[in-house]
Amino acid sequence: MRNRGFTLIEVLIAIVLMAILATALTRILLSDSRFVSQQEAMITARQTARAAKNVMSVDPRMVSDSGLLAVSADSVYFRSPFAYGMACTASGGERIVSLLPTDSAMYASAIPGGLARRRTGMFSFVEGITVTGSANTAACTADSVRVIPDGFLAGITPDTAAMSGEIIYLYQNVAYRFMASTDMPGRRGLWRRVGAGAYEELAAPFDSTARFRFLVGPDLTRMDTPPADLTTVNGIELGIVAESYVPPQGQSNYHTFDLPVQIVFVNKAN
Repeated sequence: MRNRGFTLIEVLIAIVLMAILATALTRILLSDSRFVSQQEAMITARQTARAAKNVMSVDPRMVSDSGLLAVSADSVYFRSPFAYGMACTASGGERIVSLLPTDSAMYASAIPGGLARRRTGMFSFVEGITVTGSANTAACTADSVRVIPDGFLAGITPDTAAMSGEIIYLYQNVAYRFMASTDMPGRRGLWRRVGAGAYEELAAPFDSTARFRFLVGPDLTRMDTPPADLTTVNGIELGIVAESYVPPQGQSNYHTFDLPVQIVFVNKAN
C-alpha cells in the first residue's frame, strides 16, 4: 500500500499551527522577560531606598538643643555628637576631659567641629577646637572624675572651651543633601559632607520628589516648610523616593519605591 503525500491544504494548516504555537511561545517568553525586568527594577529601587535609610539613621538621631543649623527641602545641616564626657581641670594649656566609651571607628574618623558644654540647662557651643589624646589622669583625679572602663581621656585646646565639672560632648558638622549624581549622570543622588570637606555620594538614583520634611513641636507635627525657629524642630523625615537603575522592559518610566523615615532627635530637652 503506497503512503499518500501531504496535500497543500494540510501543509498550510501545519504552517498555521506552527505559527500560532511560535507566537504563543514568544508571548510567554516576552511576558516572563518583562516580569523579571519589573522585579529587578523594584529590587534596585528598594535597595537604593534602604541604603539611604541606613546611612542616615545614625547622625541626625543624636542632635541636641540648637543642634540643627540649616535646612531646606533638599538639605539638612546639623551638629552630630560623636563622644560624650565630663570636663576636668585644665593642664598645660589643655582642658582634660574624661570621655565615655564610644565607637572607636566613629571617633577615629570624626572631624571635630566643636565642643558643646551644658550650662544653665542648655548646651552652648565652642567652635574651632583641637582634640588630642591624653594620659593626664591626675587632672581628672583632682576633680574626683574617674575614667570609667573602656573610656578614655582627651585634651581640648583652648583650655577655656569648658569648665571643670561640666558635661560636654564633641561634635562634627554634618550635611546631607539631594543633588545631581556623578555615579549616575543625569540622575539625582544623596550626598554627605563632614565639616568643610568634599561631599561624598552615598546612594543613587532618587526621584525629583525625594526631600526632607520637618517634625515640629512636642507633637512632632510634620511640615514641608521648615519653621523660622529651628529650635522647635524635634526631628526630620527623610522622604525617600528611590528609582530603579533603568526602566522596566516595555516602559519609559523608572520604577519608584517610597520609604518615608522619621528620625526623632533623642537629645532634645523638649
